[in-house]
Amino acid sequence: MCSIPVAARLKFMCCRCCSQTQQKIWVFGISTMFLICGLLGVLWWPDFVERVTFRMLPLKPGGRTYEFWTVPPVPVYLAMYLYNWTNPEQVRVKGVKPNFERVGPYVFREDKVKNNITWYANNTVSFMPQRTWYFEPRMSGGTLEDNVTCPHLPTIAASHMARDFPKLIKIFFNMALNSNGGSLYQTHTANEWIFQGFYDEFLDYAMKLNNSMTGNIKDNHFAWLLNRNGSKDFEGLFTINTGVEDLREMGELKFWNGKNHTGFFEGECGRLNGSTADLFVPNRGPEEWITIYMKDTCRIINLEPSGTEVIEGIEAIRYETKPDTYDSGELNPDMKCYCPPELQPNNCPKHGVTDIRTCSEGAPMFMSHPGFLYADPMYANTTTGTKADPAKDVFYITMEPKLGVPLDVNAAIQISLFIEADRDITLLKGLPSFYAPLFTINSIAKITPEIASQVRLALNLPSIGFYVGIGLLSCGCLVLAAGFYVCLTKKWYEPIEDERTIIPDKQ
Repeated sequence: MCSIPVAARLKFMCCRCCSQTQQKIWVFGISTMFLICGLLGVLWWPDFVERVTFRMLPLKPGGRTYEFWTVPPVPVYLAMYLYNWTNPEQVRVKGVKPNFERVGPYVFREDKVKNNITWYANNTVSFMPQRTWYFEPRMSGGTLEDNVTCPHLPTIAASHMARDFPKLIKIFFNMALNSNGGSLYQTHTANEWIFQGFYDEFLDYAMKLNNSMTGNIKDNHFAWLLNRNGSKDFEGLFTINTGVEDLREMGELKFWNGKNHTGFFEGECGRLNGSTADLFVPNRGPEEWITIYMKDTCRIINLEPSGTEVIEGIEAIRYETKPDTYDSGELNPDMKCYCPPELQPNNCPKHGVTDIRTCSEGAPMFMSHPGFLYADPMYANTTTGTKADPAKDVFYITMEPKLGVPLDVNAAIQISLFIEADRDITLLKGLPSFYAPLFTINSIAKITPEIASQVRLALNLPSIGFYVGIGLLSCGCLVLAAGFYVCLTKKWYEPIEDERTIIPDKQ
């Protein structure tokens, strides 16, 4: 076998066998390559990566955004609190306020899929969301078998509709109510109140009547989210912009059930805009608001930037609801249209709640922050037992603005029922007027470390290329300087004749 002596190998590796011309080509060639790559990294790479990234963001079949849109990678949970009415038998005693204790949370993992996805030539796509919830005992503060006492919504809603009926008709209504399952309150398990439902005698009676006094009753069972779990059509048909033509419109809601107005509120208050909370516009400015529309709220909700946070190493902006979010013109005249027409101009709700009777089939129901946070104190003062907790009762979304990626979501909404005395209805005689909290829905999501690492990489790619370019420029300058130095000092190595040819040893 043949082998090369160690000394000869070292000389070969150091290019001692190269001529001065070859050495100059290597030195100045390498420095030029470093300089060119460095310039590309500094001047071209950041813009190139951003262009490629933003070209990948629009929603289109098979794209990266489409994968996240159809199967959300971040786990979402529904945390429901119920309000247990502890003293319903004592409320007719003068000076005794109804007492409600917040119980729970009852936490459900949410699986969301999109059905009937249809693409249109005008860069929009329609879909029907389907949510399925699975109880998570380990994350919950109670069991689904907990007994909870709540106001009987069917009775209160029917009584509210009958409030202005002629005296004689109200007498017959009261008799029917008392003899067919009407009640001020009922006690059932948490599961029955939330999803499972329970047979309701009064609803069964109302279904059989099916007239203007009882409304269009479709089921003789009752639950806050009855027939909602796993429903494919409950939320309706949404049409959003894909952002293919204009990235600033990506995820923007265009139609709901084929209309661009909800019909729940008048004028601008019923107009559809904003996001469905599945996609958000990227490259959001630091002062821009977030607008979202959720079918459960019957309206859009604006969230304002309130500061910055760092989550999983990602700098983000926190967007929150404010004291005038649920206003009807008292704090913000532009929100007067959230006041039902029959209450305008002087009987609109005080700030802090939205009257949602128009989307609750006429029931005197109100939406607010949990515990009436930010609301006029008169709402919370009608009851005792539960106070607002600003740490967990605020509605916020913390988002990375460049890519429009939500990192932390706490969408908390309380639904309440207004109950007032009626001298013609036995069940409501002698009652104080009060706002009874029924339940709080809190949608919770937080980015996982795995997804956060992908987001960080996407955000840091321009900087990585830039700093690698700086490093290559530095290396190129050093090699170039060394080459010029050797040229000026004429210290290029001149190989001797026997170094030009390496003769292998023979064995």
